[in-house]
Amino acid sequence: MPNRYVKLAGFDRDLDLTKPDLGVAGGAVLLEHLLADRRLPVVVRGLTCAEICETLGYTEPMYLYRRRGRVVASHTRSDAQDRHRGGGESDEHKAYKERAVRAAEEGGHQATVERASRDRKVRSDVLIRGANGVLLGFESQLSPVNPREIAARDAAARRAGLVDAWQTDSRALAEVLVVPWLRTDKLPFELIVRRDSPLPLRGGVRRIDLVRCDERFPGPCPRKGTGKCGRWHPTTRPSEVPFDPFIRDAASGLYVRAMVKVKRTAFEFWTPAADYAAYRDASTGEPPPAATYPRQAKSVMGEGDPTCRVRMPSVDEASAVPLADIPVARAPRSMVTDTATAVPASLYRGECGAGVTKCGAPARFYACGWRCDSHRPGAVGGAP
Repeated sequence: MPNRYVKLAGFDRDLDLTKPDLGVAGGAVLLEHLLADRRLPVVVRGLTCAEICETLGYTEPMYLYRRRGRVVASHTRSDAQDRHRGGGESDEHKAYKERAVRAAEEGGHQATVERASRDRKVRSDVLIRGANGVLLGFESQLSPVNPREIAARDAAARRAGLVDAWQTDSRALAEVLVVPWLRTDKLPFELIVRRDSPLPLRGGVRRIDLVRCDERFPGPCPRKGTGKCGRWHPTTRPSEVPFDPFIRDAASGLYVRAMVKVKRTAFEFWTPAADYAAYRDASTGEPPPAATYPRQAKSVMGEGDPTCRVRMPSVDEASAVPLADIPVARAPRSMVTDTATAVPASLYRGECGAGVTKCGAPARFYACGWRCDSHRPGAVGGAP
């Protein structure tokens, strides 16, 4: 359903996105500031969903932008968007979370469903507190999603000190290697929750074997491209493991996420910690490998799309800062009538930096920097 209402900190009523003034006094100016605000991380701007998310007890940050003339309220998480599609989490999604909790607790670990981090930037489907300080986040992704969002959420989890284990039953999604997907078969709810169902992981887990590069090594040295170097080189092979033992062992630190370079290709997967330790010892002195992922096309918004949708924020959310007061806009004045004139808000993208104390008015970018109409080049008192 379309997202019509949002909340803003400091207002005692919801803001109506279908109205040009948001249904509040001074809302037209407020709307332009919300559309132009790129200075603060989304999570601290104070704008939250006032639709299904609020009804279900979630505080989901949002931000606004224009697309094809419409004001769009955007979430930053796909599961928040899923709630607006009418179904929220599917029975299968809930079953995977329930099974992950059961597996972790049977292994002696503490597991919590939908636990948010302290900075409210990460909310894991299941957060497992394992042995020796291991924090394992279990994420089940069964519906289609933009791969860039998965990569961003995974990076946010790493910044919060978590290691995410991503599970999916979609072969198409598992082929997009932005994270090491733990692929399972497509199973009904009844088989997922059944205790005696083995639920094997068909992908995402591999073993590392080391082969010495000597006269018995087939082919040339993968590092030099010719001859033999006498060092150990890794090869990998798939390993099928059941779901429950994997969750318990990953929380115990017996399975780790590893980035391994085989010949000239580097990729990431889950592997036994002992295999990865042997690989690290054998590759001492070599630079750490880095995986490259294919560029993903941007999703296009159609006329029938709901206004509540996920769109990756363009700001860096690595650090949170306090929410600042929204400044009052300075309307430019006509040189003839000395009255305020309307200027399209799309022209302004920043704040005026003129003066010892920054002016702060809505500004456009010139060669001398961000300047408002009063301080623009050529204006009286403006930059030369």
